[in-house]
Amino acid sequence: MEKFTEAYLKKASRNSPIRWQRFGFAMLPNSLVFDERIGRSALLVYWALTVHLFKGKDYCFPKIETIAEETRCDRGTVSRAIKELKDAKYLIVESRPGEVNRYKLVM
Repeated sequence: MEKFTEAYLKKASRNSPIRWQRFGFAMLPNSLVFDERIGRSALLVYWALTVHLFKGKDYCFPKIETIAEETRCDRGTVSRAIKELKDAKYLIVESRPGEVNRYKLVM
């Protein structure tokens, strides 16, 4: 594994969280993983959203296309997974007119 300087990490922290994909990790709540109402696609979508959380925030705002690309699912599957997570109260979606949705993870 590469060693990263403090200056590099500080610079990377100002950029997209996807920069962390090579050496970061994301955890999922056990309650979500063992919830029988939650399917595989929804687990993947929740994971992708956790990757987009940044600087200790509990919300993020990636595009559906970005989530689909990262989870290797199509847009319809991502939309259904988001609805599944909303219905199970693991996700709050704030729709903002003319802007990308804001996703708040409930952990």
